[in-house]
Amino acid sequence: MVDPKMEDVFALYQNKVALLSSAQKEKLCAAHDEGMTPFVIGCAILRAVQEQRRSRLQGKNKRISFNYIYRIIEDWLNHGITSDEHFYTYWSDIHQDQTSAGRDGRVETKRKVKREDFTYRDSKQDRSMFAWLDE
Repeated sequence: MVDPKMEDVFALYQNKVALLSSAQKEKLCAAHDEGMTPFVIGCAILRAVQEQRRSRLQGKNKRISFNYIYRIIEDWLNHGITSDEHFYTYWSDIHQDQTSAGRDGRVETKRKVKREDFTYRDSKQDRSMFAWLDE
């Protein structure tokens, strides 16, 4: 498996959340420049999506914003969660806390987060709907 690149992170954000502005791309690149790997940045995006799913299961309609995701990234930077190893340690600690706490209303994850979860896969577009793409 090839390590993800920032382009993969941008594609993940656009597939899971919304279009990404150039200013938002610059903020994500700034986090990368501070030492955070693209894998961890992608995990922050997936963490926000997971939180949205959790709130929907509770009957709430939580909207994901770029600022929410960026706050997760900033928090992880402040706590030193910048590499894949640090993220796996953090994630296993959270998962251990959830299983030891029992059923307290939180949705528990059933599987480990993998790189494939946020690796960009080129989707097949129906170009007939977008004739200008054929030119």
